[in-house]
Amino acid sequence: MEYTRRRLLTTVGGLGTASVAGCLDRVTGRRHERIDWYVQTEGTIGALAPADGTLTVLTMWRALSFRADGTERWRVLLDDPGDTVCYDSGLAVGDAGGTDRAYVAGCGRVQAFRVDDGSVLWETPDVASLESITTVDGRLYVSGGGLTALDGADGTVRWTALDDADGLTPPGATAETVVVGSDAGTVYALDAADGTERWRNDLGGHRIQTPTLVDGTVYVATSVPEDDRGELVALDAADGRERWRIDTGQALADSRPVVTDDTVLLGTASGSLHAHRRDTGTQRWRFDADDWLVTQPAVAPGGGTAYVGSNDGNCYAVSLADGEQRWSVAVGYSSVTPAVDGDRVFVGSHDGLFALSRD
Repeated sequence: MEYTRRRLLTTVGGLGTASVAGCLDRVTGRRHERIDWYVQTEGTIGALAPADGTLTVLTMWRALSFRADGTERWRVLLDDPGDTVCYDSGLAVGDAGGTDRAYVAGCGRVQAFRVDDGSVLWETPDVASLESITTVDGRLYVSGGGLTALDGADGTVRWTALDDADGLTPPGATAETVVVGSDAGTVYALDAADGTERWRNDLGGHRIQTPTLVDGTVYVATSVPEDDRGELVALDAADGRERWRIDTGQALADSRPVVTDDTVLLGTASGSLHAHRRDTGTQRWRFDADDWLVTQPAVAPGGGTAYVGSNDGNCYAVSLADGEQRWSVAVGYSSVTPAVDGDRVFVGSHDGLFALSRD
């Protein structure tokens, strides 16, 4: 998602200090035992990335880092707030050359920061993106005016491809293959080493959302915004052959399908979280929120719960087994994928940054 092309959120500013455990629910004013802490925001949170007990946060113009107790470690001003609004989901945390780093894309460049102190490691001013970015195996993949592969260690360009493609999504990637979709309805698979095209599949003109590549299968959601509908499609990663296709609600812009051992999860702009069998696409269950948007879900490795934000102001914990609601906490309007780390789930909303107890 991005401010300039798909939506514009009007609140602006930075972040304040953390509140203690058992704090007030920011929406209802009631105390909620599941809120370990929150950081009140004057601006909108666009992306969250936990790593090694810390949390990197991206707002409209800033990158920030927080400790496990909610205290701020560092902040970096990415651009002049008076000039532009273009930072949202262009955030990834990875490792290259033995140094943990956060990557931020937008406002005409890609930058890498040290996770421990926020110092700038490198920036590439000629590579621009208003989409989220993907880091795999020491490489960074950036969509925007084509697809570009950067070396995560120093930002040098490894290769570029698909310069003439229409509206590329953020990519899904493994060490061998990069898969990306387009607004025109085509899914492309490229060789990760040099960007050469392996195959393409036209899915019928539906807008493609961000693909997920897992265990030899590409899972991709499509949407037809004017009809409030879409599909979830599984493709063979080797040749692009379609394995199955299932009708869903309209996919949330740039939402990746989330894959567990036997299930594919998809959050939709239609206000529902869908769970489908990985092998056949058959729907296992559907969870409906009280408004029109449910974010991409977050699932802890080996966990039995999906966590989603919603336009109705709640963060929901939903059972992976049957889709039943386990709990909800009012946190305010959220269009950002939650982040799970250890025993907490982090949620960014218009009202702030929340650390919620998972169990």
